[in-house]
Amino acid sequence: MKKLILISTTPAIFFLFTAFTPADVCDNLIFFKEGTILTMTSYTDDGKVTGSTKTSYTKTTKTPTEISVSAFQESFDKKGKSTFNSEFTVKCAGGNLVFDMKMMVPQQQQEAYKDMEMTMDGTDLEMPSNLQVGNTLKDAHVNIKVSAKGGAPIPMMNMSVRITERKVEAKESTTTPAGTFECYKISEWVETKSIVGIKMKSVQWFSFEAGVVKTETYKENGKYMGKTELTEIKK
Repeated sequence: MKKLILISTTPAIFFLFTAFTPADVCDNLIFFKEGTILTMTSYTDDGKVTGSTKTSYTKTTKTPTEISVSAFQESFDKKGKSTFNSEFTVKCAGGNLVFDMKMMVPQQQQEAYKDMEMTMDGTDLEMPSNLQVGNTLKDAHVNIKVSAKGGAPIPMMNMSVRITERKVEAKESTTTPAGTFECYKISEWVETKSIVGIKMKSVQWFSFEAGVVKTETYKENGKYMGKTELTEIKK
């Protein structure tokens, strides 16, 4: 039976801020600067590389109340061969960072659906500016319906992803190949349902300076599955 390894699809894009308007806040965030490239590398529980993603932030659009950035993400296997690419948008508005719901879809599923048509509904993932240790953050979910291109729906391939019990656990420093960062540690449960259901715990470390710098995943029984960490920043 083929082992399914879920890799965090959320690239290094979670940033915190303390200013008062979207323009003041987002102009200082690394991924709202066109040309920024962030590389995340994923590892098994025993430290073997399973793949990586390289995310390029390509175009920033500003209004008086909102800033958004378009991003292009390319995925690579453990040998460095390109396997998949996708596009998404990150917004900064109303004191929150708001992320495309498609970013909640596991990388392997996006690759499996690349030759099909998908429709999505749900709630975007948000990160508030007034983050504090002990905070409980909003849940998020996405429902996906799949069909052949120009053809009939394929109900057996439909899936849903639900992120719940998001909690800010601590503030601490962590080190990755990209550097040492002061981070907030956030835990959450991620439940994916398709032909089979998978529930796992995710723990993320992210900083004011560099966003998400590390994510660890655990099975429902607490067994460590692996990690994804920030390995390179290009500005």
